[in-house]
Amino acid sequence: MGLPIIRVISWNVNGISNKVKRYKILSHLKSIGCDIAMIQETHLNQDESLKLKQRWVDQVFSAYGNSASRGVSILISKTTSFKPLEVISDKEGRYVIVLGLLSNVKMLLANIYCPNTGQVNFLTKLSILLSRFSDIPTIIGGDFNLVAQPSFDRSKQPLPTDGALASAFDEFQTTTCTIDIWRCINTNLQEYTFYSKAHNSYSRIDYLLVSSQMVENVVNSDIHNILISDHMGNTSAILVGTSRDHQNECLS
Repeated sequence: MGLPIIRVISWNVNGISNKVKRYKILSHLKSIGCDIAMIQETHLNQDESLKLKQRWVDQVFSAYGNSASRGVSILISKTTSFKPLEVISDKEGRYVIVLGLLSNVKMLLANIYCPNTGQVNFLTKLSILLSRFSDIPTIIGGDFNLVAQPSFDRSKQPLPTDGALASAFDEFQTTTCTIDIWRCINTNLQEYTFYSKAHNSYSRIDYLLVSSQMVENVVNSDIHNILISDHMGNTSAILVGTSRDHQNECLS
């Protein structure tokens, strides 16, 4: 039997409390063969988050928001072998971290929704929390509300704060020993994950990060079209339990 490939998607869904929208989002995730979904801005409390456990979803791990903001969830499909060992949920609904066995491989899954102000302080504190898992293969998805490369990840001129935020993001990756896998694979592409109506501009602020030791396991990484939400989904297919012979340039 071959080793499993899992498809992980990070997606800011911009609210999923509406029954019809929730149905559309869960249906879309199923249609693209999603195994692990990291969704941000669920706008769900504890009771409402249980509604995500339906259709193809077997396990749900959440940090709760309210009807108008925040909230993150990690959804695990019924066809994915995952045994949780430890769950850390942020009381403010900004992150959920799950340590578990993914196809019998110890793995850390983290889903993050950064605030749109104070990102530097937020990421510094979160990187300290995640650093105790630095020896464990890690997948981090999320809306970081910042651009990694100001001159490359915005469709218009960089903002005055972009430089400091990019530095904080780089430091976060260094501390957590993770790589921006879409940029690793798509070195010279300019694609975006969010459209701002207010500024009539696009930016890449949503990311999937994987541990340095897992880079060779990644088969592909794609940014989807805008659908249902004002953010695009970001998907990576990852081979669990082995390594591949490419992407070494990301580590240089």
